[in-house]
Amino acid sequence: MWHSNRAKSRPRLIAGSAQPCGEPSNLCAFRERFGRLLIGEQASMTSGTKSASAHGPSFLRWAGSKRKSLALLSSAYLDADHSYIEPFAGSAALFFCLKPRHGTLADLNGHLVNAMRQVRDRPRDLHRRLNLMPRTSRAYYQARATFNDMRPYGIRAAVLFVYLNRNCFNGLWRTNSTGEFNVPYGGTEMGGNPPLSLLELCSKSLKCVSLKHQDFRITIEDASKGSFIYADPPYFTSTERTFVEYGKKSFGEEDLRDLVGGLVQASKRGAHVALTYNEAMPIQGIPRDWLRTRFEVTRNVGGFSGARKRQAEILYTNRPVKRIDPK
Repeated sequence: MWHSNRAKSRPRLIAGSAQPCGEPSNLCAFRERFGRLLIGEQASMTSGTKSASAHGPSFLRWAGSKRKSLALLSSAYLDADHSYIEPFAGSAALFFCLKPRHGTLADLNGHLVNAMRQVRDRPRDLHRRLNLMPRTSRAYYQARATFNDMRPYGIRAAVLFVYLNRNCFNGLWRTNSTGEFNVPYGGTEMGGNPPLSLLELCSKSLKCVSLKHQDFRITIEDASKGSFIYADPPYFTSTERTFVEYGKKSFGEEDLRDLVGGLVQASKRGAHVALTYNEAMPIQGIPRDWLRTRFEVTRNVGGFSGARKRQAEILYTNRPVKRIDPK
């Protein structure tokens, strides 16, 4: 999570869909008026720019989202014909910004994948049901209890997932040792429900890709020439506690090692690769010839919106990123 000088191709129709997968939003960085990109080895970028929408390009809120760094990340997608592959989908902000013609979104969170499938197939129904739910502390905890008894299938589970996502504390996905979602109520300051217009835009984009509930290793093992992989994994650290997307199955040292190894092998097969990770947590095994682009994000300290700090991350790419000069 591009830009090429070749002529535009005709939209591609997806089987079973009345909507075409049109040209990708390769100019999303221009439209949203992000700042100038500083590209190159250890270039620096500040991501304090404002999105064109209060909701951003995704219908979900997600702790660790790179929503405010989309200009830089977009510059790594060099060919709009490449199949877009994201093994840790999360909110998929980059995907929804780019609107690629084809690809795969995958995640180990089954409820997340189910929600995307329901937004793809039934955006109006999901929007109607979501807006019928009261946004109070009492209703939230009742919905959370119901959700924890449900399997990740169908429209009702998807509505509850989006409801909890929009009303929980700081957009966290966290589960306890038994796999139950346990994030507390965040209050109405967490923002409103995603509007129907946004859900319909997301639905159109999701019709162009495969949605997979699977491990990242499976997602990237077939990537080769003509593929672009954007990996934004949960942080692994042995010295501090972090909230991760995978709940009781936390992303660990072995997973990070397997991810880097898988991306290196995909690169050898001809895939374009982009990986983002915390600068303070050096990654072993990254090839020396891969480019490293430094940028900054704003993090909530301990999850509290009132305690924010700047944090440096690194974008690792096996191809040069494109320089974008906004008009």
